[in-house]
Amino acid sequence: MMNKKQQRLIAQFYASLDETTASELTSEQRKSIERAIIATGLGSNNKVDIRKSISIFNKRYFFVFLLGRDFRQQLRNESPFAVFMMTLLMALGVLSLFALAVVTLYLIKSALGIDIFHNFSFGIWDWFKELMNIT
Repeated sequence: MMNKKQQRLIAQFYASLDETTASELTSEQRKSIERAIIATGLGSNNKVDIRKSISIFNKRYFFVFLLGRDFRQQLRNESPFAVFMMTLLMALGVLSLFALAVVTLYLIKSALGIDIFHNFSFGIWDWFKELMNIT
């Protein structure tokens, strides 16, 4: 039993297909195509499904972020480049979170008036006070 999203996706597929090609498909071929569309996860429901595109210098770029359970029968072999990019993105995410935590702790330390090194400042607290108009 297909859900509404899967039915809409299959209808869009057939609408984009050439009319002569679509008319030549047998019912067995249609069922096989529909099973393939559903099996590849194109019509699946994901908990997080973000698909956006942006224009930069008259060229369109897109990004897709999907998060949900994997119901596919066969797992794909990932390329070494994809594994490298995923590792790089995860490392950048962890480093960003660490840097944010350090800056937050530094701001808390400065708000409490604690000086670890006398007569030395990174200037982050002064910048933050100026940004927030704190006196």
